[in-house]
Amino acid sequence: MLRFVALGDSLTVGFQPPGLYLPGREEFPYTSFLEAIIYRELPRKGLYHLEVSFINLGVPGDTTGRMLQRLQSQVAPLRPDYVIVWGGINDLFSLEEPEEIYYNLRRIYEMALECDIKPIACTLTSVLGYDELIPRIKRLNDLLRRHCRAHRIPMADLFSATADDSGRLRETFSSDGVHLSQAGYMKVANIIYYEALEKILEDCGRGDKCRTTGASLDALDENRSEV
Repeated sequence: MLRFVALGDSLTVGFQPPGLYLPGREEFPYTSFLEAIIYRELPRKGLYHLEVSFINLGVPGDTTGRMLQRLQSQVAPLRPDYVIVWGGINDLFSLEEPEEIYYNLRRIYEMALECDIKPIACTLTSVLGYDELIPRIKRLNDLLRRHCRAHRIPMADLFSATADDSGRLRETFSSDGVHLSQAGYMKVANIIYYEALEKILEDCGRGDKCRTTGASLDALDENRSEV
């Protein structure tokens, strides 16, 4: 079993605000779309023997500082093979500097490796209607890109895939200007798969550097209760 944990905030949860066609609280976690993609793609690649699972540890309102704490308390006990890290927008809305957020995310990557968990980084998606935030999002994303290139950390560039030429979040991918639409979360799943997971799964299918140890069910239940 190859296990992935998704660590993040309400974007990882897949939150959408109530609307005309969504009268109640709705969630479209990208991990659900990823599972569907992998279910479709593994047989096409002849990887019938490979089992893959996702655990979504998104928490609405989470910051990178709290994500750093949860890496130790919630992610590490699950002993996943990979952790997908997508966070930072709440920090930016709290007026944290991109350099401070980058430091937290860098520490998450480093601590994951110390725990024998391989990190997969994600750039932040843009926003719509908050133009003053876009230069800071770009600055943070540039720091993340440089770090991941230098340290050979797999990265999914969610910003480039969902922003228009002006750097704003494309309207078709937006639900409220910050959170994504169902189409947006589906796009995120596709980008994470094709820019990061596809090669990981192919390498694992060939037996190249593939560690597939998992946590006990007790550890999984304990960590779900904390969330």
